[in-house]
Amino acid sequence: MSTPKNPPTTEYLAQPQIAVDAGFIARLLVPPGTLYDPLFPIAGEGDDIWLNDDGGEENEGGGGIYSISRDGSVQALVAVGKIPPPTAIDRAPRSFAPYAGQIFALAQPQKGWAGATANHIILRLDPKTWEPVKFAELPSAGSRNKGVAGAGIDMMFGPDGGPFAGRLFAITSLNNAIYETLPDGQTHAFVVMDTAKPRQPVCLTFARVDGEVRMIVSTANGNFSPRRQVPGFATVTQITAEGRVLSQYLVENLDTPSGLAFAPAGFGSYGGNLFIADIGGIMPIPAPRDKAPPRNGRILRVGTDGKAVPFASGFASPLGLRFIGQRMIVCDINGDYIGGGIELPDGFVVEIIPV
Repeated sequence: MSTPKNPPTTEYLAQPQIAVDAGFIARLLVPPGTLYDPLFPIAGEGDDIWLNDDGGEENEGGGGIYSISRDGSVQALVAVGKIPPPTAIDRAPRSFAPYAGQIFALAQPQKGWAGATANHIILRLDPKTWEPVKFAELPSAGSRNKGVAGAGIDMMFGPDGGPFAGRLFAITSLNNAIYETLPDGQTHAFVVMDTAKPRQPVCLTFARVDGEVRMIVSTANGNFSPRRQVPGFATVTQITAEGRVLSQYLVENLDTPSGLAFAPAGFGSYGGNLFIADIGGIMPIPAPRDKAPPRNGRILRVGTDGKAVPFASGFASPLGLRFIGQRMIVCDINGDYIGGGIELPDGFVVEIIPV
């Protein structure tokens, strides 16, 4: 890849210093210098982690999908230029037959800002060949931005054995929408958050709350919009399998929450706790070139009292947070993303495990 015009400072490539609660170890699995915008990790084959990267916008264009081994070695499964920028990936469970085991990606329809602000698509990839096949296109929905399903962020299958089974859910922030896709490719808006609060869904997961399996969504409520951030205004929202948005927030008083996941049993003394990635400030568009973004990002832990407390710090722009076995994997785009206009492999991946 050629050197971009007006290249950003190499401070973007400085190694992060991650601090974490006692009883846990944070390890820089992939340091800055290899990946552009690592986003959402999933379990791969064996001990490997697979993740998507929407970077590499100049020249070759498009994003990629990569395998990360235990020692941090990176191998391209889908190289840059072979797929339009994927913003999220997940593996189809048994309930999404006949595609169980295949990889699905939420992606821009084309590279660059034009693709980021257009209706996104769902791609299907067989991990035997990794050839992308268009599976569905997200229809316009809602009133914001004329309903265009752009600025895709997260995507996840509903867990087997519950009311969300056999359904794929994707979030597009440009129109505050969560979409539902079925195995036959039919796609429609599951929820559109056009109210004052909650709105602006970011990332999702699923959990049993009060005896019912619910979708759990980080809702920025405008805090990802430039010049509109109100500290403590963001929330975590609960949604039922029928698409009913509950008025009772699971967590309140957040700043800019993104990825979220519940810890498995055995994750130190925090098994079952909800963890939330928080950027700690607005990601400016375009990203600054004279200095690296501040590393105010953090991982928060929510205890039984419902309050979020710091668990790990030293991040810049943490987005994807997943548990893979006993490993918490956090993907940080480090301020370098499609809208930021920075062409630099500065993203990094952190692993946190109990001692």
